[in-house]
Amino acid sequence: MTGRGKTLFCLAAIGLIFFSRWSSAAVNEDCLACHGDQGLKSEKGQSVFVDKDKFAASVHGQADISCTGCHADLKSVKDFPHAASLKAVDCGGCHAQAAKRLSGSVHDPVLTKNGPVPVNCKDCHGSHEIKAKDDIDSMVFPLNLPQTCERCHLGKVKTKKGQQFIRQYEQSIHFQGLQMAGLTVSADCSSCHGSHDIKKVEDSASQVSRKNIIRTCGRCHVGVERDYLEGVHGKDYVKGIKDVPVCTDCHNEHEILSHQDLGSRVYATKVAAVCSRCHDDETLARQYGFLTSRLKTYSNSFHGTASRFGEIRVANCASCHGFHDIRTSSDPKSPINSQNLPKTCGKCHPGAGINFAKGKIHVMSEKTTNRSAYIVKIFYIVMIAGIISVFVIFIAADLFARLRQAWKK
Repeated sequence: MTGRGKTLFCLAAIGLIFFSRWSSAAVNEDCLACHGDQGLKSEKGQSVFVDKDKFAASVHGQADISCTGCHADLKSVKDFPHAASLKAVDCGGCHAQAAKRLSGSVHDPVLTKNGPVPVNCKDCHGSHEIKAKDDIDSMVFPLNLPQTCERCHLGKVKTKKGQQFIRQYEQSIHFQGLQMAGLTVSADCSSCHGSHDIKKVEDSASQVSRKNIIRTCGRCHVGVERDYLEGVHGKDYVKGIKDVPVCTDCHNEHEILSHQDLGSRVYATKVAAVCSRCHDDETLARQYGFLTSRLKTYSNSFHGTASRFGEIRVANCASCHGFHDIRTSSDPKSPINSQNLPKTCGKCHPGAGINFAKGKIHVMSEKTTNRSAYIVKIFYIVMIAGIISVFVIFIAADLFARLRQAWKK
């Protein structure tokens, strides 16, 4: 192309852009002549007012998209006012990728059209005032998304678990990070459920199905996902075993709390109860070959007794077996491997040696399976009972002597 040709091409492009913007502005002015009236309502009594300033500041207004760019059936209209009923706006005409992902989801406009709660793009994104997703005023900006979802899920939508289940998110550590600390990286609804391609929980394609939940949580908790997959639970998870615990089995679904929160499932004094839901299950024990009565044997130990009385510094399941990377005792990396036990016990008992670590926790009968510990236990019981008895006799003798002296007076 010659220099003159390039100049003509640029002038033509500039002219086309100018004409397009002029045309868009002219069309919008025609529409706003009526729709700029705050009192304008449809035949059904619904407001059809369009705020000129809000539309101009919207992502569509900034892109100089005219009213007919979305309301395409008005392009051929010459006489105004136009018909009261217009065709539904086809957002997929421009947003084909999003429309494709939306198809087949729980929010699919086609599937929900005749349902109890029809869903459209504007329900999540707004209508004339749509902002870019990274705009702090956008309805789908992380800080605003929970409220956007709750507008339906706390009102129109009826779930099996009820509204209380939805509200549990507001108590979670994720919501606290989002709303209290303003951390936009903290998990919001779309972080776990997806955005346009949301599926039902029981759908294997859902991001929060048991099949995918580890990967979903792992997008933020990368190190935890790695540790989990290296442990016994993660290895069984990869094999497709459905009974293996996943994130939500231990930490809950919406109401995920800090492990330091008294209400958390994994609070120090509650960990044993969470683990025992599987490890005291006779059916699972027979199927997978592990021992049961873990809670009972732990509760009978000093650790379990202290934990029942609210002592949070005493050892629980996670203190000895680990958190996410739980391994078998034969694994050299396991904290309960015989070579590692002194170090594991030493976290609470500095200086613990090999002999100290020989004491067993999960024993059904100390008399037969842990005889040394049983003898020590009996010795201490007899010794303590003896000392208390001596003190009781001493106090009784002293009291008797005092009473006798009082009677003589």
